[in-house]
Amino acid sequence: MKKHLALITVFLMLTGCATYEAKYADEKTAKDVKTTKELSHTFYLIGDAGLSPMGGINPALKIFKEKVQKADTNSTAIFLGDNIYPAGLPDPKDSTVAFLRAKNHLDAQLETVRDFKGRVIFIPGNHDWYTEGLIGMKRQEVYVEKHINRKDAFIPENGCPLELVEVNEDIVVIALDTEWYLTNWDYRPSINDDCEIKSREKFMQELESLIKKNAGKTIVIAQHHPIFSYGPHGGQFTFKQQFYPTSASPVPMPILGSFVNLFRKTAGASVEDMQNKRYRELRNRIFTLAQFAEKVVIASGHEHALQYIVENNVPQIVSGSGAKKGATNLLNGSKFTTGRMGYATLEVYTDGSSRVRFFGLKEEDKDKEEFLFTTGVFQRDTTVNEYQFPDSFPEKVTTSIYTEDEVDRSAFFKLIWGERYRKYYGTEVTVPTVEIDTLFGGLEPVRKGGGNQSKSLRLRHASGKEYVMRAMKKSAERYLQAMAFKDQYIIGEFEETYTEGLLEDFYTGAHPYAPFTVPIMSEAIGIYHTNPKLYYVPKQPALGDFNGDFGDELYMIEEHVSEGHNELESFGLAKEIKSTYDFLSELRSDEKYHVDTDMYIRARLFDMVIGDWDRHQDQWRWAEFEYKDKDSVVYQPIPRDRDQVYSIMGDGLLMGITTKIIPPLKLMEGFRDNIRNVRTFNSNPYSLDMALLNGTELHQWMRQVSLLREKLTPEVIDRSFEAFPEEVHDETVQKIKEILLSRLSKLGKIAQDYYKVLN
Repeated sequence: MKKHLALITVFLMLTGCATYEAKYADEKTAKDVKTTKELSHTFYLIGDAGLSPMGGINPALKIFKEKVQKADTNSTAIFLGDNIYPAGLPDPKDSTVAFLRAKNHLDAQLETVRDFKGRVIFIPGNHDWYTEGLIGMKRQEVYVEKHINRKDAFIPENGCPLELVEVNEDIVVIALDTEWYLTNWDYRPSINDDCEIKSREKFMQELESLIKKNAGKTIVIAQHHPIFSYGPHGGQFTFKQQFYPTSASPVPMPILGSFVNLFRKTAGASVEDMQNKRYRELRNRIFTLAQFAEKVVIASGHEHALQYIVENNVPQIVSGSGAKKGATNLLNGSKFTTGRMGYATLEVYTDGSSRVRFFGLKEEDKDKEEFLFTTGVFQRDTTVNEYQFPDSFPEKVTTSIYTEDEVDRSAFFKLIWGERYRKYYGTEVTVPTVEIDTLFGGLEPVRKGGGNQSKSLRLRHASGKEYVMRAMKKSAERYLQAMAFKDQYIIGEFEETYTEGLLEDFYTGAHPYAPFTVPIMSEAIGIYHTNPKLYYVPKQPALGDFNGDFGDELYMIEEHVSEGHNELESFGLAKEIKSTYDFLSELRSDEKYHVDTDMYIRARLFDMVIGDWDRHQDQWRWAEFEYKDKDSVVYQPIPRDRDQVYSIMGDGLLMGITTKIIPPLKLMEGFRDNIRNVRTFNSNPYSLDMALLNGTELHQWMRQVSLLREKLTPEVIDRSFEAFPEEVHDETVQKIKEILLSRLSKLGKIAQDYYKVLN
C-alpha cells in the first residue's frame, strides 16, 4: 500500500510541476519589435498589486510608474483587482493598524498614476471584498477617487457587476466585478440594493448585449478572475507545493499535499479556483460570449504571474504579478508565461490591429524592467471588396425564403411534423428590390443585431432614427446558441447538418408573412406597432463590410423600437421609449409612474386573438408620456417582434402530443378556433401580466373585449391580409381569417378565464 501511495505521489509531482521561469511557445516572441503604426490607445495592465513595504512602493509598481508617467492622454491604466492585501480597506475605527497597512498598499498604487495623463481604472478583486463586503468595497471606491481626484476611477460603481467605458469610437472597456458573481449571496443580502442588475442571468444578458452592440470595435473585458490560467488557480503547482500545499503549511506534507492539490485541480475546493462549479460557470459563459464579436480581449489578474493565452481565437492577458510571484506551466493555448513580477501593455492601432507586450523585473537588478514578450493580438481591419456589383438593380425580384429541396418532405415526415406553413417558405414571391442608402431617406448599416433567431442588421438614418433589417430565413444555429448552448460557442458547428435542417423546418410552424398583417389591425384598435415592409435586399455597395453576412435574400425592414421616431404616430409620437426592465424599475421607484392598464389589457387580449404566445418581457417597449401639471408619468406598451402570430408549432403527430403533455411546450398549442388553456398559452408574459394586471377589475377587461369586437371587423381583417404577397393568398388565408373571427366571438370567455388566473 505504501509503495502504491509513493508511486501516486511521484506521478502527481512529475505531471504538474509549474515553474517561475519564462516559457515561450515561440522563442521569436521574446524579442521586441518596433512598429511604425499609428497608435490609437495604450492600456497599461497590472493586477494583484496591493502589497508594498510600509512607506514605500514595491519593485513592480516602480517600473510601472516609470512607464505610465511617460504616457500621453491616449492611454488607460487598469489595476486588475486585489488592490489591497490581505483583506481590502478596513474601517479605521475598527483597527488603526490594519487600516494604515491597507492604506499604505493602496497609496503605493495611487502614487504611480498621480501625474498620469490618461484615464485610471481600478476594478475589484476577491481580496477587496474580504472586509465588510460591499461596505469595504465602497470605502475603497471613495478613497481611490478622492485621493487622485478622478471621478469614476473605481468601477463598476457601488459594488455593481458591470460598467461600460467608451475609450474612443473604436475601442471600449467592459469592466466586470467577477467576485460579485462568485461570492455567496446568502451571506450578502444587500448585495444588489443599489444595482439595476439583480441576478447572475441578467448580468450575462447585459454582457452579451454590450458585446453585440460593440461588435465592430476592439473590446477589452477587464475582470479580476481569468477564464484561462495555468498556475495554482488553474491546477498547476510547483514541486515544493506538492509538499507544502498552502503558504501556511508549517511542515511538509508529502502525499497529502499532492492530494490537496489534486482536489483543487479537479474539484475546485475554493470558489477562487477555476474548477469550482460557480467559477467554471462564470468562465464558460464569458468565454462563449467573447466569441460573439471578432475583437474581444480579456485582461485579468488573480494568478500571480504574467501569461498570454489564446483559446478558440479568444486572447487572454493575465497580468497578476504586481506584488507577488507565482509559478505557471505552458499548456494548451499558452503563448507565454512567467512567474516574474511585472505588468503588460495592450497597444491598439488606428488600423484596428493591436499587440500585447509584457515587462518584468530584471533578475540581476530588481529596480529595472526587462522586456519579456510581444505578439500581435488582432490584425488590422480589412475591407475586402470581393463582390462585383451591377450598375443597377432590377425593380423587383422573384424568389423564396427556402429552396424547393428544403421544403420537400416525405409523407412520413409530414405525418410526424405536420404540414405546418412549410409550402409558403418555398413559394416564390415577387417583391421590390431596395438599396439601403436610398430607403427612408437614406440608411447606413451600423452593426449586426443580437436576436436569438433572426439574422439582423441595425440601420441608422442621419437624423439618428434606427431601423432593423431581419432576414426572413431564421437562423437555427442562433436559436441553439441562445437556448441550448449558453456556455459553449457553436456558431458554425451545425451548418449543413441534419440538426440544422430539422430546426429550420420546425420554424415553418410560424407563418413567414404573418407580421405584415398586424399593423392595420393594431391601428384599428389603438395599439402601437411597428410598420414592417418586405424587400429583396441584394448585396450592394451601401452594405459595405456587411456584404459578407447580409444580402441576396428576402428581408423584413421596420422601425427599431427606440427613441428618435418621435414623429411616428404608431409609436404614439413618444420622445422617450424604455425597455421593460427600465420601465419596471421606474414603476417601483415612485408613485408618480403609472402604466396605461387599459391599453395593456387591450394589447394582451389582441395577442390572444392573433395567437401570439411569444410575448416575454423583451418583446415589449414602453412609450413614456410626462404630464407635469399632474406630476405624473404614464407608460403605454409598444409590442414588437410578431414572429409567432398565427403560429401552428403544435402541428403534426409528435408536437400535437408533446404540446398537450409537456408543460413548457403547452404554450405552442397552435392557432385554432379557441385557446385550449389560457394559463399555459400565456406562460411567457405571465410574470409581466402579474406585475401589471393583478388587481384589475373584470369590467376593465370586458370593456376592452367590446372594443376589440367592435373594431376588428371582417373588413379590417380582410384589409390587413392585403399585406401578404399575392402568391400566398390561398385557402390558408381564409382559414386564418375564420379563426380570428371565431376567437373574437369567444374573447369574452377567454378574458374572464385569464382574469381569474391573474386575480
